[in-house]
Amino acid sequence: MPSRRRNSIARRRAEEDDHRMTVREVPPQDWQTVRTARLAALAGSAPGTFATLLEEAQGWDEEHWKQWSARRTMFVAESGTEVIGCAGGIREHGVPVLVSMFVEPAARGTGVSRALIEAVADWARADGHAELRLWVLDGNTPAEKLYRRMGFASTGVSRSTGVHAPDTEYEMSLALR
Repeated sequence: MPSRRRNSIARRRAEEDDHRMTVREVPPQDWQTVRTARLAALAGSAPGTFATLLEEAQGWDEEHWKQWSARRTMFVAESGTEVIGCAGGIREHGVPVLVSMFVEPAARGTGVSRALIEAVADWARADGHAELRLWVLDGNTPAEKLYRRMGFASTGVSRSTGVHAPDTEYEMSLALR
């Protein structure tokens, strides 16, 4: 990874009730941290929010977790040694996409979501992209409000998730400056 990119997405810090919160990129070899964050996200979200169900992910072996981690760039928010949130970046058809966004309920409204989204946006910028996209489940009003506050706008594109229920998700995009 070029040092410019490493420096641009290096640790972001925010103060939260006199506790230091840090967002960091998780290297693929630290798949255990990714597993911890992902299982917490699946346990703390309504079924159908993510493409994978908690019960399914709990059954994954080490090799599956390593492969899952290697297919994305993951960021975690930590308070002390506790993972309190995560977000990832993947490329779909060459376009960076924010995925796997989750913040523990107790940490919501404290800036953790903003820091995670900014880390993924920095990751996309570092690769020269002018846009970051995401998919949000129709009816997930809190997530939609967060993304709009962060500057995302609907692209007008929607799709059926076809994963666990006949849900629809729609695409949002953020212009990167």
